[in-house]
Amino acid sequence: MSDIEKALKALRLVHDKYQITGRFVASKDVAVRWPTELPRSAEVDFLFNEYEPVGVKIETGLTPLKLFDIASLQKGQFGYRWINAASGAVLSDEWPVQDLVIMDDNGGGKPIIAVTDVDQTPVYASYDVVAPFQVADSLADFILALSKMIDVVYGEFNIFDLSDDDGVSDAFLTRLQDEIGPVLGGENTDRFVDYFYG
Repeated sequence: MSDIEKALKALRLVHDKYQITGRFVASKDVAVRWPTELPRSAEVDFLFNEYEPVGVKIETGLTPLKLFDIASLQKGQFGYRWINAASGAVLSDEWPVQDLVIMDDNGGGKPIIAVTDVDQTPVYASYDVVAPFQVADSLADFILALSKMIDVVYGEFNIFDLSDDDGVSDAFLTRLQDEIGPVLGGENTDRFVDYFYG
């Protein structure tokens, strides 16, 4: 079993365990349905062929995030790959052509980006006007860390009680870092936590 397959099985398990919104579908038709103007990688193909996220929305305790299905991918690129111009959407000069937004918050502005032209598909993130920064060496590592985060948020803490007037709970942050640190490594762990809870 490949790393991406193991990670996606872990994500499906926590999704089912906590009855999270949406479902994962084995569509096996990426080659037919994929928007031709969007980049792909072997890991992205596996994700959308075997575990296409349909309506999957994850509560983090701060900002709910949604994973895009194939039908939503093009729209999910607006504001990043494509920008609005008076005549419609135009390709951004600043967005790398190999970057694919696979996840974002409901209103946009917090993209999770798969870098499709690098082996194992590293994952970057951004928020506000911050330049994208790496949060995982591979799509598999990101998905496994996301699964572990969900298990801590939903299973060990009350989703909406992770923070108070003083900020995010130190006990939660310590527990999260303990879980994802072995998967992501030190710097990626720090950046992953900063993206979700900084």
